[in-house]
Amino acid sequence: MFRLYLKITLFLLVANVYAQLKLPPVVNFSVEDYKGGNQNWGVDTSGQIIYVANNEGLLEFDGVNWYLNRLPNRTIVRSVKVVDNKIYTGSYEEFGFWERTKNGSLEYTSLSKELDQEDIASQSIWDIYEFNNKIVFKSFGILYVYDFKDVKVVKPYGILLAASVIDNRLFVHGKDKGLLELVNDELVLVPGTEKLGDEKVEAIIPYKGKLLLGTSLNGCYTYTNGILEKWNSILDSQLKENQLNTLSYSNGNIYFGTIKNGVYQYDVENNSYINLNVKNGLQNNTVLASLIDNKGNLWLALDNGISAVPIKHYSYYLNPYKADIGAVYDIADLNGEIFVATNTGIYKMLDKGVEFIEGSQGHTWSLTVVDNEIICGHNSGTFSIKNGKLTTVEQRNGGYVFKKIPGKTDKYIQTNYSGLTFYEKINGNWSSYYVADISLPIKNIVFEKDHTAWVVHAYKGIYKIFFADDYKSVSKIEGKYNKEFQNLYDIKIFEVEGNVAFFNNENWYVYNPLEDNIKEFSSLRKVLGKDKKAVILNKFSDTPLVFKRIEDDVIFLRKNLQDSISQIYLPKKYYENRLVRGEGEQKAVVANDSLLYIALYDDVLAVNPQKISSENSIKQPFPSRIYKNGKLQELNNDVELKRNDTIQVQLGVQYLSNYTVEYAIGDENWKKTNGNIVLSGLPYGDTNLKIRSYINSKEYSDTTTIKLFVKSPWYLGVWGLVAFITLLLFILYLITIINKYVLIKHKRYLDEQYKHQQEIHRKEEALKNEKKVNELLKRQHEIELKGKTKELANTAMEMTKKDELLENIKDELGLFKKEIIDKSKFEKLLTTINKNINTSKDWEVFESNFNEIHDSFFKSLVKKHSHLTPKDLKLCAYLKMNLSTKEIAPLMGISARGVEIHRYRLRKKLNLDSEQNLNEYLMNLI
Repeated sequence: MFRLYLKITLFLLVANVYAQLKLPPVVNFSVEDYKGGNQNWGVDTSGQIIYVANNEGLLEFDGVNWYLNRLPNRTIVRSVKVVDNKIYTGSYEEFGFWERTKNGSLEYTSLSKELDQEDIASQSIWDIYEFNNKIVFKSFGILYVYDFKDVKVVKPYGILLAASVIDNRLFVHGKDKGLLELVNDELVLVPGTEKLGDEKVEAIIPYKGKLLLGTSLNGCYTYTNGILEKWNSILDSQLKENQLNTLSYSNGNIYFGTIKNGVYQYDVENNSYINLNVKNGLQNNTVLASLIDNKGNLWLALDNGISAVPIKHYSYYLNPYKADIGAVYDIADLNGEIFVATNTGIYKMLDKGVEFIEGSQGHTWSLTVVDNEIICGHNSGTFSIKNGKLTTVEQRNGGYVFKKIPGKTDKYIQTNYSGLTFYEKINGNWSSYYVADISLPIKNIVFEKDHTAWVVHAYKGIYKIFFADDYKSVSKIEGKYNKEFQNLYDIKIFEVEGNVAFFNNENWYVYNPLEDNIKEFSSLRKVLGKDKKAVILNKFSDTPLVFKRIEDDVIFLRKNLQDSISQIYLPKKYYENRLVRGEGEQKAVVANDSLLYIALYDDVLAVNPQKISSENSIKQPFPSRIYKNGKLQELNNDVELKRNDTIQVQLGVQYLSNYTVEYAIGDENWKKTNGNIVLSGLPYGDTNLKIRSYINSKEYSDTTTIKLFVKSPWYLGVWGLVAFITLLLFILYLITIINKYVLIKHKRYLDEQYKHQQEIHRKEEALKNEKKVNELLKRQHEIELKGKTKELANTAMEMTKKDELLENIKDELGLFKKEIIDKSKFEKLLTTINKNINTSKDWEVFESNFNEIHDSFFKSLVKKHSHLTPKDLKLCAYLKMNLSTKEIAPLMGISARGVEIHRYRLRKKLNLDSEQNLNEYLMNLI
């Protein structure tokens, strides 16, 4: 019996210990995020802003932006406390407070500089408390009490460790003494706590009307009414082993920060705990300080970084221990057991980690629950998971989506790499058939009617297919519907309220069966409003619908598509940069009304929509810093700028909120922002920059307005008007002067033009007269030439006749030769006659006269035809004079036939073709 009781006890203990499946999502901030030192020693909040004591100064976080404020002496900030509008900090030999200036930055005032050096020497302020309308700064050896006027030094002559203000009483643990209380500026021992003198108390908090004191290496104690007791819990051994350092309490949970193993969240009522460490979310295991803010977030100041943990979380991760499972493509919940499909295989998610399903290695696309089993679409085929075991259903590879045929019992269609497969479950066993007459790689399918469906080709868009009655073949395929889409490779298909809908290139489309075409889904875009560029993530378009905005990956849910009030946003920090990218279309699976899963890389985010909807509080954003051209501006004053100035507004936003921030300039449309707004080129005059938050299209926060005034340049003001009028009058005067000058110049120009025209006219008349004279002279020359040519021809004829006459005389004298007495005189007479017959002198005279008329004829002729004889030249001269053959024959002393023969020979010497006239050639020769 005892053994059975022990087993039950151990079982319950283990069950409690391993209530770790629903670990809250942790958000980590590294040095790269906040741009400070590694170590963070303290943390506090003003309600809107988180302040962290850091190695390099005071950090402040407004929900979006981190700011680092350095002390004047650049020392480490060890502690921080926010009281009213001041942020008190402690450092080495230094403490004081920070106040926010008009431009939003923090300005430091030292309180320790007025102290005597011996009172602050070698002291580091590790804690700060608000007590009895005073501020108490604590080092390991001294208390400094500031009453907002002076600083009083309290020296207890011992080592001071943990302290806390509870019910307006300041308790301090004194090493070797016990628990002390500050009374009238003196530390007095609390009765019954002497035993604590041997302990190293690290933290003190109120707990169920008692004090809970946590020691570094010996667990916890409770104290009330003079009684100090050891506090025993299931965490004792862990706290002792991992060195307790901080304590926080909220809503029935105690948070134990340790040096070695992160933080333990202990549920007092259920006696269970969870442990957050580097294995399941934290970036560092050493917790130096902790804080629970008014939103219910646990802030941890770590030895390396800062972490934020939502306490009242409505989300958690299924793989908290960060097993390397790969990209998650689908999730299935079978009787409370959760399976995930990844690119490395199939995993079962357990409280203590993940369990790989043997034989499932390889890319798994889909998991579909059918009765008491899960059908797995796998790269290597289709499998079934039943009773935790994997069995083969169909060996054909590449199963994408496994979908029930509407209105059919136990009949399913699966899309795959090479087409479609029909499945039927008969007596608990699966039978499958390859759907004939379709061999396309199909990623998804949506039924329009019983035997009509739409499929998405892996690369080439959409097709409408018509099944045969038994679904084992396709009777018709239509591919005419892709003209509306810009990118055929990335078309997603859904069933939205009975419509076949498509999402492509950030736009929604719908099939219109009446017109048999695809058009923009304007009604859905209108319903989504500001979030119209969002794609559905649900596996089968079940409710609530889960959407993801394309431009910024913000995920939101709608329980009712038509009701924007039901819209809920998921804090982006839970999944930022973790969503799976690539071919998979199914990224969210609705398990039930209170649970949905979102696929991440290496993990699954589980979300409770009902808890989210109860968290729909909304606060307006506020400006943390305003910069003009990089210089800080006052927050509460109008910002005056020039047209080319750049203004940057950094907003503070409630951290891990589930709403969207947007801004508008004047009456322009609202635009979404991540908390940083950069503007330039604003219009002249007054402009209102309006900022607000919203949950849905009807729930908005109050609007924060920043007044901007873009100063007009001087030339658009009064002096600009005066300068413009002056310039205008000067221009008019100048135009008058110029016009007068132009008129005078134009008149001169006209006069000159008139004179010029007159001169041109005179020259033209003179040219005409000269031309007439030249024509007359030419005509006269031609007449003279003709006369001279005629005269020359006559002379030649006369010379010929003279020779004929002398020949006749000579012949007649020959008849009287015998009768002549004086023979000597007779011979002398014949000699004289012979000298005057056909002499060269006659030809020379002829040639001289001919050259006077045609001065260059023989030169040109000889130059072109140097092989011509004197007889040829004579013939050329006669032909030039346009003499006929009959006239030339006697001149040359040959017959007319001889002249023709000579002409023929002359043509050959001149190389004239048969069509060229000899006379024309010679007459044209100059």
